[in-house]
Amino acid sequence: MEEWRPVVGYEGAYEVSDQGRVRSLERRVRLVTRQAGEPTRLVSPRVLRPGPMASGHLSVAIGKGNSRLVHQLVLEAFVGPRPIGWDSLHLDHNPANNALSNLRYGTRSENLRMDYAAGRRPSPTWLAGARWR
Repeated sequence: MEEWRPVVGYEGAYEVSDQGRVRSLERRVRLVTRQAGEPTRLVSPRVLRPGPMASGHLSVAIGKGNSRLVHQLVLEAFVGPRPIGWDSLHLDHNPANNALSNLRYGTRSENLRMDYAAGRRPSPTWLAGARWR
């Protein structure tokens, strides 16, 4: 069963699932018009379609002009804020797989070691023959 939680900072407007999907919720938004008063319209809920970045990571537009990486939204909602200086790691090395079971926080060096081991980055010459624990 897919679990949904509010997107941090956008509670009541967007939710993210443990499967890496993001959806908007039904809500009223203010229209910009020249009429007196404050006209609004009802926005229907929908699952957002993520767009790929050059790196292969997926991003979605949250609000006006605010693009966010899906894996960061998942980790913030289900694990908590990212520790300072840490990265978001994709355990299967697939940046498009944003399921919670495939994500965790880790250090930058750990992230690079995982990429080298999986062949996602060419190993630097100083690393040749080095053994990692």
